[in-house]
Amino acid sequence: MTRFTWPAIKELLGKHYSAPLEQTFKQFRAGVIFFTVGLIIIYLANTAMPQSAKQELIILLGLIITGCGFMVAMLAHIRMIISRAVKFLKK
Repeated sequence: MTRFTWPAIKELLGKHYSAPLEQTFKQFRAGVIFFTVGLIIIYLANTAMPQSAKQELIILLGLIITGCGFMVAMLAHIRMIISRAVKFLKK
């Protein structure tokens, strides 16, 4: 079992937030794409399918994809904000 010390945690956070913004933006973009695909699935299931258990399962799948995409996009966005703040404070 590895025990983390404060300096080790500080170093890991420093590496995480000093990643290039291009890498974090790719993560953000992927989250937005998943979010959009999930919304499209929900919309199409509501408009093109008759009401049934199959429709509800497809909508549930769309909601899961939308939720995961939203979380990935928001975490990447928070990472970009903190990264910019860290770079600003280092100057």
